[in-house]
Amino acid sequence: MDKTAKQLALEAVTELELRFIEAVEHGRLRAELTYEQLGSYIGLSKSQISKRQDGLIKYTVRDMYYISQLFGIDPLVMAAGLGAWLNDIDTTQVLRRLDLTPTQTPK
Repeated sequence: MDKTAKQLALEAVTELELRFIEAVEHGRLRAELTYEQLGSYIGLSKSQISKRQDGLIKYTVRDMYYISQLFGIDPLVMAAGLGAWLNDIDTTQVLRRLDLTPTQTPK
């Protein structure tokens, strides 16, 4: 049975979400951040971050943008999954950005 366009789109979104969840986890560990720190930066609780990382709740585009901004990585690069960009995460810079709100964070 052929898949409908909607089924194919849902599978693509699911794949994108899974890659982003994995990227967030590896980026978070590379930057030495806790769920609390990550959540605080984007305005979510530790529990809300945990649920997103477990795939129970979907990350919003806003969440994705702010997380990538915190790591100093283009959101599209993060959404593509793991890669050399993880080596570009500067823990010192990430910790400095934590003191700012996402709208104050320099590009």
